[in-house]
Amino acid sequence: FPTSSLVLLWSLRCYTCKEPTDISVCKNVTLCPLKANACTTTMLSIDMGYPFFGNITVIRSCAENCTASDGIGANRPMSCCYTDLCNDESSSSPGLRTSYTALSITALLLIMVFKPIL
Repeated sequence: FPTSSLVLLWSLRCYTCKEPTDISVCKNVTLCPLKANACTTTMLSIDMGYPFFGNITVIRSCAENCTASDGIGANRPMSCCYTDLCNDESSSSPGLRTSYTALSITALLLIMVFKPIL
């Protein structure tokens, strides 16, 4: 096989967006470098306006090494997956969905607590 054929046969494909992008729009399909073995999704923000619409901003990429994070502390929630096109919101890992849910609930609680009393 020519080298280009091997790259197509063995390279992982991930959804990617290099800049913070709404999760529903971040759908660029990228053929990852041969060394990449994971697709990642890093959640950056949730629209916290009122009313709450739950818009999520993410960065998605290919990675050689990936360590998932639940977003506690200074880290942002990040998920890792290891199959073609696995890093979209409909097939994201349960951990990432849980992180989104937890962050959404936290945002709603903060809005309710800090909402001015009328």
